[in-house]
Amino acid sequence: MLIRKLDCAVVQTALTYNQDANAHPYDSVKGVFWEGQELYPNAGFREKNHIQICVCNPNCIKGYFLPRGINQDYPNP
Repeated sequence: MLIRKLDCAVVQTALTYNQDANAHPYDSVKGVFWEGQELYPNAGFREKNHIQICVCNPNCIKGYFLPRGINQDYPNP
């Protein structure tokens, strides 16, 4: 797992600006980050593109699930 401290700092800074402006607080924030080399010339995709989601209001989380275990009857890719 990668820890992306700069991405977190960008989101936290945006939330701080919003709070300092006395704006309505966000329940959640989505950030899109383009990183790395193009996968092929003129590609819209890069090696490390990713999306980060920050849930600021825990009341927005209505539930969660536990990942299921590996079924040993099948190959594990």
